[in-house]
Amino acid sequence: MKRPHLLLLAPLLLSAGTPAGSVIENVGVYEDDSGRVESRVTVTVAPVCSASLTPGRTDRSTHVGEAVTAAYLLTNTGNTPATFPLGLTTPKDQTSAFTVVADLNGNGLPDDVPVASVTLAPDGAITLLVSTTPARPGVNNTTLITGCHSDLTATLTVTANIGAPGISKTVDGDTTTEVGDLVRYTVTVTNPEGVEMPDVLIEDTLSPALEFVAVEGAAASATPLSGGQTRVAWRQSLAPGERRVYTLVARVRGETADDTEVTNVATATGEGGSNTSTPPAIVRVFTSRILVTKAVSTAVVDPGGTVTYTVTVTNPADTTLQETVIQDTPDPRLEVLPGTVRVNGTPVAATLAGGVLAVPVGTLAPHSSAAITYDVRLPLTGDGTPLDNAAQARARGRQGVVMAAVKSNVASAKVTLRKSLSGSGNDLVGRVFVDVDGNARYTSGTDRPVPRARVLLAGGREALTDAAGLYSFKNVVAGLNAVRLDPRSVPYTPAPAFSAPQFSAPGSATVQVAALTVLDFPLQPNRLGVGAGAELRLAGSTHTFTPRASDAGWDVSSRSEAGACVRLGEAPAGRVVRLPAGVTVTTPLPSPHPAATRRPLNLPPMEEVPCP
Repeated sequence: MKRPHLLLLAPLLLSAGTPAGSVIENVGVYEDDSGRVESRVTVTVAPVCSASLTPGRTDRSTHVGEAVTAAYLLTNTGNTPATFPLGLTTPKDQTSAFTVVADLNGNGLPDDVPVASVTLAPDGAITLLVSTTPARPGVNNTTLITGCHSDLTATLTVTANIGAPGISKTVDGDTTTEVGDLVRYTVTVTNPEGVEMPDVLIEDTLSPALEFVAVEGAAASATPLSGGQTRVAWRQSLAPGERRVYTLVARVRGETADDTEVTNVATATGEGGSNTSTPPAIVRVFTSRILVTKAVSTAVVDPGGTVTYTVTVTNPADTTLQETVIQDTPDPRLEVLPGTVRVNGTPVAATLAGGVLAVPVGTLAPHSSAAITYDVRLPLTGDGTPLDNAAQARARGRQGVVMAAVKSNVASAKVTLRKSLSGSGNDLVGRVFVDVDGNARYTSGTDRPVPRARVLLAGGREALTDAAGLYSFKNVVAGLNAVRLDPRSVPYTPAPAFSAPQFSAPGSATVQVAALTVLDFPLQPNRLGVGAGAELRLAGSTHTFTPRASDAGWDVSSRSEAGACVRLGEAPAGRVVRLPAGVTVTTPLPSPHPAATRRPLNLPPMEEVPCP
């Protein structure tokens, strides 16, 4: 006899991802001697709406008037297609503009047409881009609302900053004066922002050598200070982008000693901070026999940039000055380029020793002047403090019946290095140069900068180097970035990868960008090995060198549509040879070994240069 038994089904746990409408059948069986009985139960999966939104909060910093975009991922975690509304909320007291779009084209930019909702299949996902443009400084909050029942939120918190007002101060007219003379200064205040700057405070503390007269264009107050100084102040609200110009008038006090240098700066303060006029405005109360003034081509320079200093030395006396020498003491952070020193446009042999640049000027006729110019390169990093240069002249001049030493006043000029290139502070800068000495580091006066070299940054950005071989990328994403030098943009071969640890291959590097990061590209000098025949490939042409008889030089044939010029040997002594297009010319390059010798011969370094 068959024993009866009952087969029961255990409870079913359905997967959350089971599509809505799916039919699940459950069968129960009873069996004994009399037969078998089945019982069937059918379960239909109901639609479930569920979603996730990540991240829940994003914090960003920006500048007033600059847009910020944050990405959020919306995923349909339910089992049925669903339409999710898109909405934004922001506090009523905020003045920021804000939008939300679905990244339908997938490029990560908020350039799609705005939509009020998105429809997603089960497990489908889409990136939502929330953008806001703060109109005032402070903290701005924008909340994205979506979900099956508008129950999902994500908050974008943006801290907006505003810069300080700009200010400059210059001396009107002659910078030398006498006791009792009026000195007129031009004070220019600017609002570089796209929003109003209310109640900007302009202050100027006058030297004890000056007596305040008036500020033309403003109702200013003058307050005496200890030590004989005078605080002059006035207030002004500035519209977006507005520029205001004032004239401050002062008189040189009668007790001021000769050869006094009177230095003044002005300060403008707004809710974004303060700025001081740089460089200072300087006048000199002067009766000495030599007068020196100094100026700089640019007062504020990007990291690694170059500036030109001009020192003017004047002999105001009725006697001739002899053995005149300018002694200039540049800030030790500056890199002086001695080969750029000129007196009245003519190159001179200056010396740089012990931090002092000595420039021979020679003889100065009565009431004549000489202009001394030279270039310096600024460091790649700085703390925002001005870099100062001070110059003084010495000479021998007749005083009565004897020749005596004559000294000048001390003239200075300041230049300020910008703290960073961009608001985020994550910037990549560097130099492309021909590494003549082979040490993988730029050596001034030896290595040669390469202008118009093309540097590529992963993500599609590119930059061209300037005349000093410098390039920069602002607002680089912090972290590991790939950088490459376009080999088609330089007529040189990149240095081997082992020259620096960040180079994975010649001309290709991965660099960790944090704050201001420096990455240089050293290049190998062009050196041509010549045997029975060899090619020299330049940036825009190809030339074949073939040796003639042992003392007859070389035949050079060109296969380019345009000719080129090549410098043989190191600059500046190297000789420039013109290589015409499509013809063969003979040029007296160094003689090779006898023609039977097939091994390569080293010629001097060659570099393609602009034709004179």
